[in-house]
Amino acid sequence: MLAVQGLCFILLMVGLVPYSESTDTGCDVWTLSDQDVCCNKCKPGNRLVTRCGKDPQLLCTPCEPKSYTTHPNSYFCLKCTQCIGPQFTLKPCNISSDTECGCKKGYRCGNKECSFCVTECGEGEEPTDQRSCRKCSQGTFNDEVHSMCKKWRKSCPEEHILVPKGNAFKDHECRSLDVESTKDPLNVVKKGETKFAISPVWTAGGMAGLGVLCIIISVVACVQAQNKTKKNLKTDIPEEVSEFSRNMIVEQEACSFHHPEQEQGGSSESISTQDSESKLIV
Repeated sequence: MLAVQGLCFILLMVGLVPYSESTDTGCDVWTLSDQDVCCNKCKPGNRLVTRCGKDPQLLCTPCEPKSYTTHPNSYFCLKCTQCIGPQFTLKPCNISSDTECGCKKGYRCGNKECSFCVTECGEGEEPTDQRSCRKCSQGTFNDEVHSMCKKWRKSCPEEHILVPKGNAFKDHECRSLDVESTKDPLNVVKKGETKFAISPVWTAGGMAGLGVLCIIISVVACVQAQNKTKKNLKTDIPEEVSEFSRNMIVEQEACSFHHPEQEQGGSSESISTQDSESKLIV
């Protein structure tokens, strides 16, 4: 008779205790109250059935499949989260913890629990409240992944100049002034101003080019002066002078930087002397 009663009790217990992912069931911490046992904390994954009773193992029962609880004194279990859309399952649900979801490539978790995913924004854009992305507006940039756009810098530290190269992906640049350029008053840049330092290489090249140009102009002017002198000399020499003597006089006078009348004796005296010499030879 006792054996039959024991068997019936076991069958009754099996029917009352639902399917569980864990065999560790019942109350974990309890206290005695009169002749009853009162549960203060259920075992992990167990929900509270009744607070006090005769048997501490019957005070708590495991959560049903696809449900869980993380509270030791909760009367109810929560439904496991389902990873949907761009989500994927990192860790499946069990009676003591919920499902852990992740987001596929191109998305990221929208909150700490990763209960939803949002589009991941790249450089040059920022996230919006609609879980999407938008490009950085004019005057702002973003050089990080999934962060807000920032404004371009407007000034630089001392001894630096601001180089306006900012766009949606990078900020304006600050470049250090060259030591030599700071000595030139034209290249001194006040804080907050946007100017460019003149390179010493370009300055030297410009001066050299200017010197060459001056030499070319001087040579052209000299050649023109010589041609004009030759023309005037040929016109002023009398016709009685022989062609050979005429050419000699022209060459001598053209190579001189003085006016023909400034030569010793003048052109007329030279012609007269040559004429006398011709007569003596004859």
